[in-house]
Amino acid sequence: MTNIIETDILVIGEGSAGQVAALAASEAGADVVLLFNGQASSTAISTGFLTYAAHDGFPKEEVFDAMSDVTGKGLCDTALLRRLVDEAPAEMGAIIEKYSIPVDRAPRGYRVRRSTGMRGKDILDETYGSDGAEDMTGLMMEFSSTHGTALFSQLRKAVKSSSVRRIKGSALSLHREGPSVWADLDGSPVKIAARAVILATGGMQGVYEFTDTPQNLLGDGQSMALEAGAELVDMEFIQFYPLAVNEEGAPAIFLYPDYPSTAKLVNSDGEDLILKHMGPGQSALAALHNWDFLSFIIQSEIIEGREVFIDFRETQDAEWAPDSLTATFLSKHVPDYRERPVRISPSSHYTLGGVRVDTDGQTSIPGVYAVGEVAGGLHGANRHGGTALVEAMTYGAISGRHAAANLQPRSNMARSTDNPPPTRRAGNGALPADLLAQVRQLTQKGLGPARSDELLTETLAQIRTLQVEIAGLGWADLDGFTEVQRLARVARLAEAMCLAMRRRQESRGTHMRSDFPEETGEWQRKQAVRLNGAGLEIHDIALGDQPVAATL
Repeated sequence: MTNIIETDILVIGEGSAGQVAALAASEAGADVVLLFNGQASSTAISTGFLTYAAHDGFPKEEVFDAMSDVTGKGLCDTALLRRLVDEAPAEMGAIIEKYSIPVDRAPRGYRVRRSTGMRGKDILDETYGSDGAEDMTGLMMEFSSTHGTALFSQLRKAVKSSSVRRIKGSALSLHREGPSVWADLDGSPVKIAARAVILATGGMQGVYEFTDTPQNLLGDGQSMALEAGAELVDMEFIQFYPLAVNEEGAPAIFLYPDYPSTAKLVNSDGEDLILKHMGPGQSALAALHNWDFLSFIIQSEIIEGREVFIDFRETQDAEWAPDSLTATFLSKHVPDYRERPVRISPSSHYTLGGVRVDTDGQTSIPGVYAVGEVAGGLHGANRHGGTALVEAMTYGAISGRHAAANLQPRSNMARSTDNPPPTRRAGNGALPADLLAQVRQLTQKGLGPARSDELLTETLAQIRTLQVEIAGLGWADLDGFTEVQRLARVARLAEAMCLAMRRRQESRGTHMRSDFPEETGEWQRKQAVRLNGAGLEIHDIALGDQPVAATL
């Protein structure tokens, strides 16, 4: 295999953001390479909702206010949000029509039409298993409602019928020259020299031990951008879903709010948690209207050493809807769910923070863009349900076209293969997989939905102790380098998150602190993280400020 590939635009990631960006850039006349790693995409296991901002059915100012003030808690990047609200209806209409995406009207907008009676992975195509989608997180795809899978499959069909070159491999590092990327293709280092790079690698929920999204989402794009000189913003904000099944042998699927209101939320001491923390007159189903607080009280119980369960034993057959997704899932994976309480935990669900971008999706690095969940700032302190796919595809289209119209000059330095990734280094005998598990355990407890200065300070010290051990690891081949590098990056992202969480001394949106339980006007500002030498530096940025993107 040649050790260099040249293209106009390199798109990294095959979710909805990456595929739409690649299609938009290609349709604008650019030569496009789409680099995909063949692992799980959040798009493919999503519920397929395209709400509010996806169409003109709702007044734009109401949508803007709902996202900015009600859910974003005053911390949205208003320029990013304004462009989304103003342009998403036309962008989404064009995407739906152009790529023949089947949708139905839903109470709050659209929803991608599911393939009734089929499993998620059955509606991919005849090349499933050999064409980059072999790891759709196993059991999760067995249960998938197929709404998101239908979207993923339809976009992939459009990409495969276009002039976009799909290449399976993993991006290893991002470089400002070009820009360009070192990638691992079939175990060999290959340089991809481009004139623009669009990061669409997804979120970083896999930094946590327990997630209802693909666990391979480890913040690769965020780390590459940070190392190349971009900033990360809103790193303290991670959305958790409070009621995810945490039973041995069952996938971490979150329970849909379609179960009877007579279900109870209890701890291992037998206490009714809704009564304990919220008082009489509430139910475990009604409490789901406030994910953040429900996640907070469940996590607080877990931190104090108690397990948490949802108890369906008092529910009646007539109370269950015949098409209940919760019942369908539990019947398969926890068949005695009506006979005993089912253990649950808050699961990392969506990454609100990420690479700091402007309204074209540009970072501060010339020719480098970030779209979808890898980008941060738009949603502020929390995200309105059903907007993730809308944001991903709208900004995917915007960034793809902008990159094609503003290509950087071709660079001889981008073609240089003088400094490939090191394939061998001596080191200690620790196993990277064991250390990754330790980092995830630390983040699950210390950086979860219930936080305090004591817990965050302790977690930060433990992360930094692990970082010393990680720095001494060695490897014997490119795969080993990739594994150690990813581990070191995960630990650094955990450190960045911890710093931002500890510094924000208030509770706002998904950031809930027991020692600072109130939202304060003093903290109506955003935080950004950057690399300064070998260490992390955190600073405030004023609301409305955007990175200066240098595009020729």
